[in-house]
Amino acid sequence: MFSASKFIDFFVHDILDYTLLNKDQKNFIKNPKVVNIMDAIDEIVDILRDKIELKEIQVVTEFLGFKKSDITIDVKRMQQVFLNLISNAVKFTDREGKIKIQVIKQHKHIKVSVTDNGLGIKEQDKDKLFKLFGSIKSEKKKINTNGIGLGLVISKLITNKYGGEIDFDSEYKKGSTFWFTFEVEDD
Repeated sequence: MFSASKFIDFFVHDILDYTLLNKDQKNFIKNPKVVNIMDAIDEIVDILRDKIELKEIQVVTEFLGFKKSDITIDVKRMQQVFLNLISNAVKFTDREGKIKIQVIKQHKHIKVSVTDNGLGIKEQDKDKLFKLFGSIKSEKKKINTNGIGLGLVISKLITNKYGGEIDFDSEYKKGSTFWFTFEVEDD
């Protein structure tokens, strides 16, 4: 079930984190703990469940390369990045669309990708992403694009702090794949 308070909590932390992440490394505290990665991903999907069901979007999740589902990771930061990517996918995917979430264990990192068959990104808009206030507007009236572009900026700052990367591939009117890597402490 959608938790408005949890969504607001993530948003408020985004704003606070933007300030923190732009300061010295010494002010940034990592908080790794042992978590079940499958549960951590499912928890974020559940936050958006009402929106997903309202648009009748099919969501498929796939986990590859895990010997065990418990890993040591800063789960809140990983979930913060994932929430941004999955909520953008839901926002830009048409009714009855599809979203595929893939989580791959790669040595000391996990790679999380979110692929949708939604609007995609025009070539001239691609350089706006990962920049402050770099939101994209849609000609489709039924898509709410009122974001301020803070989510991807913070996601990039977070993934960089954890020795990871974030990027995307997109084709306009075909869909997008956004992905990030995140350091884990056990192998």
